[in-house]
Amino acid sequence: MLELSSVTLCCLDTANPELALRALRCSVSGIRFARTLFLTDRAYDAPGIDVRVVAPLESREAYSAFVLKTLVEHIDTAHVLLIQWDGYVINPAAWRTEFLTCDYIGAKWFWHTSQKEALHDAMRVGNGGFSLRSRKLLIALQDSRVELAGPEDETICRVFRPLLEREHGIVFGSEALADAFAFEVAYPIGKPFGFHGLFNFCRVVPPDEIVELTRLFTPEIARSPQLLQLGRNCMAMGQWRAAAAIFQRILDVDPAHAEGTAALATASTNAATVPTAGRNDPCPCGSGKRYKHCHGAAGASAMVGASVASEDRLKQALALHQRGAPGDVAAAEATYRDVLAREPDNALAQHFLGVIHYQRGELATALPLLERAVAARPGEAEFHNNLGLALAAADRETDALAAYRAALSLKPDHAVAWNNLGLALQARNDVRAAIDAYRHALALQPDFAHARWNLSLALLLDGQFAEGWREYDARLVLPELGRDRHRFPGPRWDGTAPAGKMLLLYPEQGLGDALQFARYATLLAEAGARCVIRCSDALAPLLATIPGVAEVSRDGEALPPYQAHLPLLSLPRLLGTTAETIPATVPYIAVSEVKRTAARATLAHAGAAPRIGLCWAGSAAHGNDRNRSLPLAALAPLFAVPGIAWFSLQQGKAAAQIAASPAADRLVPFPADAALVDTAALIAELDLIITVDTSIAHLAGALARPTWVLLPFAPDWRWQLGRGDSPWYPTLRLFRQPRPRDWQSVVARVQARLEAGALEPR
Repeated sequence: MLELSSVTLCCLDTANPELALRALRCSVSGIRFARTLFLTDRAYDAPGIDVRVVAPLESREAYSAFVLKTLVEHIDTAHVLLIQWDGYVINPAAWRTEFLTCDYIGAKWFWHTSQKEALHDAMRVGNGGFSLRSRKLLIALQDSRVELAGPEDETICRVFRPLLEREHGIVFGSEALADAFAFEVAYPIGKPFGFHGLFNFCRVVPPDEIVELTRLFTPEIARSPQLLQLGRNCMAMGQWRAAAAIFQRILDVDPAHAEGTAALATASTNAATVPTAGRNDPCPCGSGKRYKHCHGAAGASAMVGASVASEDRLKQALALHQRGAPGDVAAAEATYRDVLAREPDNALAQHFLGVIHYQRGELATALPLLERAVAARPGEAEFHNNLGLALAAADRETDALAAYRAALSLKPDHAVAWNNLGLALQARNDVRAAIDAYRHALALQPDFAHARWNLSLALLLDGQFAEGWREYDARLVLPELGRDRHRFPGPRWDGTAPAGKMLLLYPEQGLGDALQFARYATLLAEAGARCVIRCSDALAPLLATIPGVAEVSRDGEALPPYQAHLPLLSLPRLLGTTAETIPATVPYIAVSEVKRTAARATLAHAGAAPRIGLCWAGSAAHGNDRNRSLPLAALAPLFAVPGIAWFSLQQGKAAAQIAASPAADRLVPFPADAALVDTAALIAELDLIITVDTSIAHLAGALARPTWVLLPFAPDWRWQLGRGDSPWYPTLRLFRQPRPRDWQSVVARVQARLEAGALEPR
């Protein structure tokens, strides 16, 4: 027996008292509460239940108003477990003492925000239909500033949550704790303490009992979308007698209900053909268990014989999923959903549907599915590994590490999990441990190109250049990075005898990489080679100014003659670059005087004030953009520093943030159609550039302009760790996040430097 001596069990209901009493009786099974309280509008003889008569509640608004302001008068214990007729305790064994550390906890919500935003919604806890609340909270709700603003749970947990936390010290449960406490619209993870929602009865109430309960459903319940959804769920799960009873009740109050008419016919036909079993009979599924302990158990959801058929369907769906074509993935998803409609607890279907949502970036949907699958089948290494991927994408690094380690404890030869563990460790800047993890992956699978690529980046980040450059060529066999490796005919240069050779050099990745590594043309020219760089129109006028570049060939033009070709990023390996021999002479890019004159005209209105250029975001298509970019609003403290003329270097969608910024009148926007060479001209005339890790940093460094680079906690390899300067660009200074996603500290340090007079008036 679970002892909850500091908790009152309470239900407030004047519309469905018989159903409410049932919910109270279900909730006290196996639990001893301090008191069981039923607030209703009539007297009942209910042994063990303290019935208090209150005025009838004529509407949902009246219910919410009572809970918000009046419930406190009836509660004298530290906590109250507030239930409803369609939400109650289902698993006393899931109780955690941590629940009592919260002033409010209920099932997570999902519908207040879009899928994309849901993960970052800090107010998803939670639903009030089955919720634990402290008396401290009930007292805090008497604050005159707290007024009903919609349903009472939304009023508490969303509208006034900031005030309750700030002014009254109210503690809301975490999402992880909420998942253990209850479920409502999301798939349950394991079997939580309680639930809410009539549509979930198919999961927690035996079908025969649902049939009996329909006789208690009022006309209001019969007309509700929740009962209609319960009917659909019972149909999908093969609970035909329950479905027939539900749709019959719907038709009792709405005889013209078209869906109900058709569904009743289908359910009745199927109910007549499905064999039934007594509670103590062997289950027809062949498990050897009694029916009441198998498919007849409360919460049992799979049809008899469904699992075997589903296994074959899931194998076919997985094959389609792995092929990856949009139509194949859509077909696989349809199968996963269909299986779950029939078997809501099918762990394989949950898992692979979760994987699809993860692959789409829909993490708020993916994570509950993946977590539930792991809880159901904790011995599946792949389940833990894929959960880790989704957790990492959700910036839950510690949880991701635990998931990968769980996978490896089950399957120590899981090369992919070793690689993913390395990525998670590197995200924490534990680079030596990451290197070890990548080496484990490669020992198990030597041709694992992604692990070799990741190893190269970790080695370079750690300053181990010799091995790092050697492994860096792994990028050339990765489809997403080596797509141009066969674009040019003829041999690749192997590093021998450059003197007298005509070499065709070309960038592979972004603008920043091209600007950083084009400097190697100078070293080749000094060794006697004649260098031609093949590049985009945007880069051509800048790369043409690099000493040693004999010619620039623009993409789309006829190829000039050459004897060998090579991607720019392979040059450090062939030329033996070490930390001591990085070619760091700057500037190595120049801008014409004509362009600089035009830029000076743009800056003229600044007068004698220091002129600072600002770039706060890179391309949204970059794989790490969510970590390297920040919103313009985060830089607001900089605009409070007096005596500075600010100029935007931002292009792309992020430039639109200027119009909505309070600093719009202080930040001169950059022309949306400006060419890269025009950006370079403006940078050349500025006193300081402040930028995130994007091509602007490389362009400013190549022009030898004073530049402050704002870096995420786990930086790109070229910035290394633990240093405030760059061996590649002598004029750059690095401002690093002290912890993941902490831009506030970075901006504060930049602000302090500016206020200390890091720049003098011109």
